[in-house]
Amino acid sequence: MSNAAPPRHATRNSGPTRIAPETRPRPTDEFPLTGSTSSGDETGVIPAFLIDMALHAAIGATAWYIASGTTAVLYGILAWLGASFLHRTIVQRLTRTTIGKCSYGLRLRYADGTYPSTWQLIGQWFRGGWSCFDLFGSSD
Repeated sequence: MSNAAPPRHATRNSGPTRIAPETRPRPTDEFPLTGSTSSGDETGVIPAFLIDMALHAAIGATAWYIASGTTAVLYGILAWLGASFLHRTIVQRLTRTTIGKCSYGLRLRYADGTYPSTWQLIGQWFRGGWSCFDLFGSSD
């Protein structure tokens, strides 16, 4: 009887086998969910949106108040749009949430659990802005 150790390749290769998850190609025009908790609950989406919108408007109003002269309104609008863009694209990409969504435990993600990329968030921001103009323009 031999007390020799088993060959090294036997212990190295005997482990759990990993199977790659099945990946289905996501349609390029799929819109991310508005936000959901880890349990899938979407409660608080509207208040979270209102908190974010109030934050962006407050930044714009502050810039408008601080600026002087005839271009103060322009500075206020640019600050509002800039704050909205940075908060909903860059900050959301880095932290996976915004201040309003964070207060309700929401995160923006696709149905398969993946998070949107920076370019998808930028596209969503522009679509959201365009839908505001579309809402005001459709008086049919």
